[in-house]
Amino acid sequence: MKIFMHATDTRAQMLKKSILPLPEVYNIACAAKRHEEEAAGAAPGGVYERLLMGPLRQRPGQRYLDEPEQDGKTEGEDSQKKDEDSQSGGRAAMKLNEYEKRISSGHINRQNLRTTFDDVHVPKETISALKLLTTLALVRPDAFSYGVLAQDKIPGCLLYGPPGTGKTLLAKAVAKESGANMLEISGATINDKWVGESEKLIRAVFTLAKKISPCVVFIDEADSLLANRSMLGARASHRSHINQFLKEWDGLEETEAFIMVATNRPFDLDDAVLRRLPRRLLVDLPLQADRTAILKILLKGETLDPAVSLEDLAKRTPYYSGSDLKNACVAAAMAAVEEENEAAARHSGPEPYEYPKKRILRQDHFDKALRQIPASISEDMQSLKQIRKFDEEYGAKKKGAKKMMGFGVGVEKKFADAEEVRIRRGP
Repeated sequence: MKIFMHATDTRAQMLKKSILPLPEVYNIACAAKRHEEEAAGAAPGGVYERLLMGPLRQRPGQRYLDEPEQDGKTEGEDSQKKDEDSQSGGRAAMKLNEYEKRISSGHINRQNLRTTFDDVHVPKETISALKLLTTLALVRPDAFSYGVLAQDKIPGCLLYGPPGTGKTLLAKAVAKESGANMLEISGATINDKWVGESEKLIRAVFTLAKKISPCVVFIDEADSLLANRSMLGARASHRSHINQFLKEWDGLEETEAFIMVATNRPFDLDDAVLRRLPRRLLVDLPLQADRTAILKILLKGETLDPAVSLEDLAKRTPYYSGSDLKNACVAAAMAAVEEENEAAARHSGPEPYEYPKKRILRQDHFDKALRQIPASISEDMQSLKQIRKFDEEYGAKKKGAKKMMGFGVGVEKKFADAEEVRIRRGP
C-alpha cells in the first residue's frame, strides 16, 4: 500500500478528474510491487505513470476524461478504411445498432454481385415474371405512387423446387439486374438461444433493409424459419418469431425492398406466410434441352475434345439438377488434371515435364465424372412428390385451372416425351 500511495502522490494532478475502482487499485498496487522487486527495491520513475494512466486505466475505445477526441489514424489507414467501407456497401458509414450489425453479414453490395440472368438457364417466362415483380417496383417507384399500386403491391415472391435447381442464383441475378443491394437471411442468422433475441434480429432485418434500400431480402431455406405454426412440436418461441416476422413484413410498404423466399419444402411454410407470397414460381428440374444449355454455360471456359457431345451428356443425366451438372463438370476437369499429374510423374526425360497450356476434356473424363457424381434426386423421393402436389394446389395455376408448365411460369403445352411426363407430373 505504501508503494501505491507513492504512485498516487507523484500523479495526483492526473487523478483529480477520475476515480479508480477498487479492483484496479489492487491490480496497480500488485503490478508496482512486482516492478519494485525486479528493480531491486526501486521501481523506475515512469512505471507508476504507465500503471496509473496506461492499459489498466484506459480500455480499448475509451478516452481520458480530460483528453480531446482523436481518431488516431494515419492518412493511409483512413484511406484504407474508406475503401473497405465502399466494398461493404457503406455499412461502416451507417449508424447500425447491435442487431443490424449482426444481420449485415448477409449484406451483398450491388457492386459485388456478379450473377446475371445470362449465368442462369431458366425459361424466358420465368425471367420476365421476376423482372415484373422486382425490377419495376425497385426501379420505377413512381409507378407505384398512385392508383391501386399505391395502396397495395405484391409484397414478395416464393421460389420453390427440388434442391440445386438455381433458386439462390436467380435471387442474385434479380438483385444484380435491378441494381439493388441484397440481404441474404437464413434460419441460422435469426435463431438465437436467448429469449427475445430472435425477435430483435427479425426487426433488424427490416430496419437494415430500409437503410440499404433499394434492397432484395432473400430468405434461403425458409422452411427452417417460417414453418407452419400448427405443426406438431412447434414451440411457443417459434410462434413468436413468425408473429414478429409477419408484423414487420406488413410494415414494408414505405420501403423500397422486395422479399424473395426460397425453399425445398414449400408445403411446410406457414399459411400466413403463403398468403403474403401470392406469386409462387416453381424452379424445377431441367429437361434434356435445358441440361444441354446448362452444360454450355458451365463449360464455356473449357476446351472439349471434338468427340464430346453435350447433347449426349444431357441425355445421360436425367434427374440431374443444375448443381449436379456443375459438380459433374468439376469432377471431369479434376479427372483431366489428375491425368496430367500422372503423366508428369511418369516423365523421365532430361527436360522437365511441360504441362499443356489448357486441359482438354475428353469423353472418358465425363464417363468417370458421371460414375462419381450421381443425381441427388431420385424418382421415388417423397419430397419430390410433395413438391408436385404443392405445385398443383398452390402454384402459378391452382388445381382445376389450366396448368402452366415449365419452371412454374410458362405457357400451356403438351408433354414432349416420357422424361417430361415423369419430371413434370412426378411418379
